[in-house]
Amino acid sequence: MIEQKLEEKLRNFLKDNNREYYKDSIRYKGLRESGYIDGTIRNFHMVSYMVSVSDLQYDSDWIFYVSFDEKNHNLVEIIGPQSYENFEK
Repeated sequence: MIEQKLEEKLRNFLKDNNREYYKDSIRYKGLRESGYIDGTIRNFHMVSYMVSVSDLQYDSDWIFYVSFDEKNHNLVEIIGPQSYENFEK
């Protein structure tokens, strides 16, 4: 199923890029229509994961949301509470 495929794709990305996350926190959220940074409206598969930031002054957990392209399932962006990364050119 697409849910497991995208969860695994995210897990591999996080591992390959040495990013910390709670191992059991990766969850497929569904297909969502959302605005993109260029102002267009597109459909994205959304997957979330949780990170501990207890070493920072905030001392809590943060949830990051990852967008994958609806058709080709490429990683598009990661949105966090205080960050934004775009992987699409």
